[in-house]
Amino acid sequence: MTGAAISALSQDEAFARIRLLRSPNIGPVSYAMLLQRFGSAVQALEALPDLGRRGGRAYRAIAAETVEREVEAVRQAGAKYLFHDQPDYPPILTWRGDLAVAARPCVAMVGARNASAAAVKLARDFASGLAEAGFTVVSGLARGIDGAAHEGAFPHTIGVIAS
Repeated sequence: MTGAAISALSQDEAFARIRLLRSPNIGPVSYAMLLQRFGSAVQALEALPDLGRRGGRAYRAIAAETVEREVEAVRQAGAKYLFHDQPDYPPILTWRGDLAVAARPCVAMVGARNASAAAVKLARDFASGLAEAGFTVVSGLARGIDGAAHEGAFPHTIGVIAS
């Protein structure tokens, strides 16, 4: 997609994309298929209740208010969203700092949310050493191992990547 097409993404479409990705049973594959089929996230969200009825069940997308609170928290943190048809694709990425860190050698760290104290300390220390050595630590920001990875890496980095 061209730079002009990327910058033409409206606020309504960006909001609809976040809402679509946060909706129940919508993962990266179904998200891409819905966008391809309906041409926009706005239209895909409008079609979801009918698609659910055809499948024999009621379907409701995530509440707009829930996504509004997320967007406000992202803004207050000074972070931004990166969407699937922008350079450096994942379906949606929330980032703050220098996105160029994603071009450096990256190490993904994920694990249990209810990790033991020893595992959390190990993840924090391991991420700290990796970041200090110049690696970008990528994780999901969930509590437990993911959060510990970011806590350990953050003092040594110029950006945080979380999907």
